[in-house]
Amino acid sequence: MKFLKFFILGFSCFILIACSSKREPLPKTKTVSTDTIVLNNGSTINFITENAINGQVVEDTNNYLNIVTRGDTAQVVGVKVVQFATSLFTLNSGSISSFTKEELKGKYIESVPNKTMDILTPELYAILKKINANKNKNNTVTVQPYKFKLIYDGLTDNKYNFIYTTYIRSNNFEFVCSDKDLALDDRVKPFVDWEMNNYQLVQDVTLKAINTCMVRLKLHKNITELEKALN
Repeated sequence: MKFLKFFILGFSCFILIACSSKREPLPKTKTVSTDTIVLNNGSTINFITENAINGQVVEDTNNYLNIVTRGDTAQVVGVKVVQFATSLFTLNSGSISSFTKEELKGKYIESVPNKTMDILTPELYAILKKINANKNKNNTVTVQPYKFKLIYDGLTDNKYNFIYTTYIRSNNFEFVCSDKDLALDDRVKPFVDWEMNNYQLVQDVTLKAINTCMVRLKLHKNITELEKALN
């Protein structure tokens, strides 16, 4: 009788594992919008905007300004302390993971949208129209506006870092617009400066980052690489 119970239990576990292994993974991106660009040479490009989804929260797209404060760190530290204290009485003391502030969820300011596509689209369209793409190839350019965040700089000062990332991809071509397109003084400022006039400074530095990024994209070596991807 015991053998039968163990057999049924083991067989049930096997079925559950087998079923779970056949599940398709959740999609990592979601198409937000699609368009078709007609280039000057008569070829066409599918222009797609995507959001990152179903990853860890910090990997998902920030459609609105995300702010990570010291309070967010304090909450996680509190949880880690409880986990550590609990682990002292168990065998799981080695499983308590560390974290960085970049991994924190933060909070969204829904009155401050990520305007990347409003700014980027006309500039990128103008660049793409001049590309000599293959007329017989179904080409796609995908833009992924991912990061749009403010994260506290240090534990004692009141400065916050602007974190920004947008990917432009086509086949094996990848180009990144990011906060690295900004000078240090542009991306690290006191929080009181960032939050004035409903975070207008955030929108201003986003515009500056995109404009600088588009200047880089226009460099001969980058245009050459993009044309290769579209031919």
